[in-house]
Amino acid sequence: MMNTASYVTEIADGLLMANHQAGFAQFFVVLLRELAKGTAVSSQTLSTVLGWPAGRVKAMLDGMPDIEYDDRGNVAGYGMTLRETPHAFEVDGHPLYVWCALDALMFPAMIGRSARVASSCPATGRPVSLVVTPDRVTGIKPPGAVVSLRRPHATASIRQAFCCCVHFFASRPAGERWISQTGEAEVVMSVDEAFQFGRAVGNQLLGHAGVEPS
Repeated sequence: MMNTASYVTEIADGLLMANHQAGFAQFFVVLLRELAKGTAVSSQTLSTVLGWPAGRVKAMLDGMPDIEYDDRGNVAGYGMTLRETPHAFEVDGHPLYVWCALDALMFPAMIGRSARVASSCPATGRPVSLVVTPDRVTGIKPPGAVVSLRRPHATASIRQAFCCCVHFFASRPAGERWISQTGEAEVVMSVDEAFQFGRAVGNQLLGHAGVEPS
């Protein structure tokens, strides 16, 4: 089993290294909090909230290879998204999605909002659901659900390097079997363990951002 503390740092650093521009952590937190309102976010809104000139916002967006836009050129997603993924993420009644299971567990603390999460086990097809608050996870169904994790590979695309292999599984045997068959992840954790892990990653990002929890 990996050293959890060093792995937390590795994941947080991986997120920052994939987007090495100065101020990325602050930008990311603000973007998440705006997307959580349930609509695409304009560059003008980001400029206003951040207090950045438009050119700096554009440069940041241009340096984010996984950024998603709507047909009006507004930001539709980055980690949290308006586009459907396997992981539904409802915040204040707004139907949103996230790129991976860890996003679902760490974003509530970063945005200061609770979320209803609905996903499915890629090994069995069974539904997995839970409620994630900034402080805890409740209503985990099935109770034995687990999360797969891997170290991010060195690439600009955090979605390809990490998110594509971080899933909810209906049980530990299902997750471990999937890992042994695909080799795409390294460990499975209980949902509660993964929540604590995700919150630690989120806290590191908030610290880099110099942003207080909502």
